[in-house]
Amino acid sequence: MEFMGGFGNIYSELQMCVKKISERGKGMSVIIKNCLKFFYLSMSNINDWKGNYQRGLDKLKKIVSLDPDDPDIHWRLGVFYFKLNDLENALIYLKKAVELGSRQPKYLLWLSTVENSLGNLEDSSKNIEEILAHDPDSWQAWEVKGKNLLNMGKVDEAIECFNNALKINPKNTVSWNDLGCIYLDRGEILKALETFNKGLKVNPKNKALLFNLGLAYLKLGRYESAVIYLNKAEKNGLVCPEIYNALGLCYSEIENYDLAEKYYKKSLELFPGNPETIGNLAAIKGRKLLYREALELYEELIKLNQYDATALNNIAWCLEHLGNYEEAVRYYYRALALDTNNVSFRLNLCHCLFKLENDTEAIEHLEKILIIEPHNSQAYTLLGNIYDKNKLHAKAVDYYNKALGLE
Repeated sequence: MEFMGGFGNIYSELQMCVKKISERGKGMSVIIKNCLKFFYLSMSNINDWKGNYQRGLDKLKKIVSLDPDDPDIHWRLGVFYFKLNDLENALIYLKKAVELGSRQPKYLLWLSTVENSLGNLEDSSKNIEEILAHDPDSWQAWEVKGKNLLNMGKVDEAIECFNNALKINPKNTVSWNDLGCIYLDRGEILKALETFNKGLKVNPKNKALLFNLGLAYLKLGRYESAVIYLNKAEKNGLVCPEIYNALGLCYSEIENYDLAEKYYKKSLELFPGNPETIGNLAAIKGRKLLYREALELYEELIKLNQYDATALNNIAWCLEHLGNYEEAVRYYYRALALDTNNVSFRLNLCHCLFKLENDTEAIEHLEKILIIEPHNSQAYTLLGNIYDKNKLHAKAVDYYNKALGLE
């Protein structure tokens, strides 16, 4: 896809314009208009290069009043709005560029991209087919077509499109990344690793590829490798809640809880209400034996979703560790009401009932667990503990043997 750039020496060009104005009496307004247009266009390009998209947008808006029929200006405005994630305005200006610019492929391509982002897949697909009819070797068109098909759930056809884009332009890192993400989503982790690495051979600093490669290693359980690539993605400019959450997960798995907590907090600074990260941070607090702090975080999750069974179970777990067994039991029952067949929730309840010496109720729940999971060693062990405590030693030994698989 073509991006804007190449602004040249602005001031020398302006000096030439001023000289022309002084040499000509007539047509001064046209020359002034062209000078101003060149100036604002150059400034917008500078701001684009610097990533100051709003400033660049402001400069382009001034050009529209000077030359409202220039399709290229409408196209540039559409691109800036797209970069600012203002898709509705991007759509308006790109449609105007297509209308004024005789449906040039460059304008159609960007219009299709915005339509894809808005979920207007039918319109996006029609424009892409128009581009490919005139230029079947447009790798950008094959890339957008692949995205449309992927959003339609036609994964195999999308893969074919991304491969077509890569045949035309093997240095196209966008398609390497999209292809790798499909394999990652399918659970074909080794294939995803291979694909992301091929993209990184083209551009070793591509932050999307580095991030996704880190996620692939995370899914493989290779946490040290995941940290290396996630850190590289951050150093190359990727700042988002997802990368810090992923780093938190890695450090949690390698039991560096302080670093895990640091990254979860960084993620929450960018996305304060993210339930996944709040839950992850709460789990770290629990592992650090900070049960009251963990409890507060799980209570935040319940405020976000009162039907979150896992959060209810974890509130009960915190209360249990704080010695509030009766309140914990109430929360375990609330969790089980929402997820009746969850063996972990029911087992947690049984341990809490055991601490309350409510043996009869605990035995009833343990028997329900063994109907679902006949070889659950934890259930057999707890039954052994209950019967041992009640001096029914023969029965206790029987259950301990079952826990060990010695039936």
